[in-house]
Amino acid sequence: MGEKARVFITLIYYYVVLALYFWLGILKGLLLYGVTPSFVALLHTHQAMRRTEELDETYIKKTFWLFYKQYDHAKVQSFILSVSSLLLLAMFTYSLFQGWSIVFVLVIIYFLLLLFGAASYMFYYLTSKQAIEKSAFAIGFVQMVREIKITLPLLVSIVVLLGIAYYNLFLFIVVAPTIYAAVVNGLMSRRTKE
Repeated sequence: MGEKARVFITLIYYYVVLALYFWLGILKGLLLYGVTPSFVALLHTHQAMRRTEELDETYIKKTFWLFYKQYDHAKVQSFILSVSSLLLLAMFTYSLFQGWSIVFVLVIIYFLLLLFGAASYMFYYLTSKQAIEKSAFAIGFVQMVREIKITLPLLVSIVVLLGIAYYNLFLFIVVAPTIYAAVVNGLMSRRTKE
């Protein structure tokens, strides 16, 4: 029993290390230019961590930064995703404090979920090399609408993670990237098996 607990705690520690590298990648891109490389590296590294037996901090660091550098040139995609996400989140927050119409708030939430869902598909398609960078978002958007059985649990998990961010930002910083990677990789790999 003690050995299993040690292995479990060590695995949790490695996932927290992965989350910290994700946030470092976001900061390295100055919040605007590191979104695509960080998310793609997060998904790649999470997949690699599940496949390897020799897991340690050096392996996570090396794997994450290797994949980050492969997509570091995707600055336009990162900028557009960052700015649109920040604008929609700012509009959502402002609308809550100003007491705007519930219809307008629901439209903002709808566009936020569309953006986050299509971006999740895009990150996975870039990770699995199923789409080139220029068309990945468009393909992700189309697949998001087509595969509603995958999209709904994905969007629910994103809403839950945003709820965690609202109630406990520190917990969000520590666990959200790893949970996001596990959900996206799990749902999308299940999709490809069907």
